[in-house]
Amino acid sequence: MKSELLARSPLLILPLVALFLFLIVFLTVLFVTMQRKAPAYDPVARLPFEDDDNESGDRS
Repeated sequence: MKSELLARSPLLILPLVALFLFLIVFLTVLFVTMQRKAPAYDPVARLPFEDDDNESGDRS
């Protein structure tokens, strides 16, 4: 009885919608990331090596 109810449920489309939404977002982020050239990442790559304005070590 439960299996028939679950098999005919219209809510079974929701996990498929979530899966396709995840795939679209994932593939979009992957595509945008792969399209960037290496010089676009240089400022972010140098962040750990830059001097801070606050030399006392206090991060507030």
